[in-house]
Amino acid sequence: MNDNTLAQLHSARERFGGGEQLPDVLTPNLLPEPVARSWARSRDAGVVPWQAPEYELLIGTRSVRETPDDRRLYSCIVDEIEQLWDAFGGDDWTIFCVNPKGTVIHARRSAGCGDQLILPIVAGRRILESHIGTTAPSCALHDGTEATVTGGQHYLNEFERVSCLAVPLFGLHGEVVGALDITGTGQRDFAQMKEQFRIAALAAEQRLFGTLRGCHLLRVQHDPRWLATPLAGVLAVEEDGQLRAVSRMARRILSLPHDASVSRLTLRDLFDEAPPALLARVLRPQQGPQRISRADGSRLWVHYARAPLNRSTARRMTTDLEVGRGEGEPKHFGGAPRGAQRIGASLEEQMFVAIQDAMRDHNGNVAAVARQLQISRTTVYARLRQLHEIGMPAREAEDGASSLPGDKR
Repeated sequence: MNDNTLAQLHSARERFGGGEQLPDVLTPNLLPEPVARSWARSRDAGVVPWQAPEYELLIGTRSVRETPDDRRLYSCIVDEIEQLWDAFGGDDWTIFCVNPKGTVIHARRSAGCGDQLILPIVAGRRILESHIGTTAPSCALHDGTEATVTGGQHYLNEFERVSCLAVPLFGLHGEVVGALDITGTGQRDFAQMKEQFRIAALAAEQRLFGTLRGCHLLRVQHDPRWLATPLAGVLAVEEDGQLRAVSRMARRILSLPHDASVSRLTLRDLFDEAPPALLARVLRPQQGPQRISRADGSRLWVHYARAPLNRSTARRMTTDLEVGRGEGEPKHFGGAPRGAQRIGASLEEQMFVAIQDAMRDHNGNVAAVARQLQISRTTVYARLRQLHEIGMPAREAEDGASSLPGDKR
């Protein structure tokens, strides 16, 4: 943003904060419509451009991730933030996720960060227009679209040296459940970064579908090469073929309204040209994807991704992941941590919990986990892969970089 543009925006912001209308010279290129609407919401909330930013801090709560929705959002986005940080992080930048209320669920920044506008962005703070004016997360949450706010496009004068990019995160029924953002004061190519953030958001949304219990998960795509990537759509299907939820990518692929209910739709409604035997087959594990023709002449590949999970198993695993072992709690002698030795737990449950605990104990060192549990590293990776697919990742593998074997993103 050059000096002349910055001066125009600064002057318009001062007059707008004083009660005047936005001047006509501010084209959408200078001030995009979603940002202009955010300016208006900020002013209506009583914010003036010349005030100091005030990040609201939640008070009186036991945890910044107290609700099940916040814990679920955290488990689905934390790995994506780490991968984005490896690519785009820096001393004057932070990458974080907020929930629909603007509360920061998880934030990643450098230990060397000393910028007073970046330091307050930590888990538990709120990014609200009523406190700090216009930001990319506030625009993304309000409009449900990607947002970039740079320099003088911010409503507060102090943010003129800040740039931020945010993409919305969508839930099981097309609703906005959060936003993924990068904010900083250095130089970044937002046009190039935007695609990476889009893919990260889609990957997190797929993981969110993995937390559903008692239903089949199917992946759909026109091109089978994309079935194992975040570009695949996800269908959650009941045993009788009724749809429980459809991801936003699947809605695009199937030409379904982005926010319409799918509770009355079935697989037969989506694939009305398919033989009944083929529709029955897609709800059973297959070695490869099934090709299905649609009434409009298009064809889709459908891959069976996951069978319905045992509810008690999923509940025990989720509880262990969210609570974890308390500080100083002793391990169980004999290899597996004490958390895996629950009365009535199946061998499968014990293995999942043991691997989760061991990954925490050894900071993601797969070789050490394999030695402790006396299993092969291949088995550890396979179990970690299963945990990722159901949206409950353990600590990242130290010798697996930021992805697991077979991850084709």
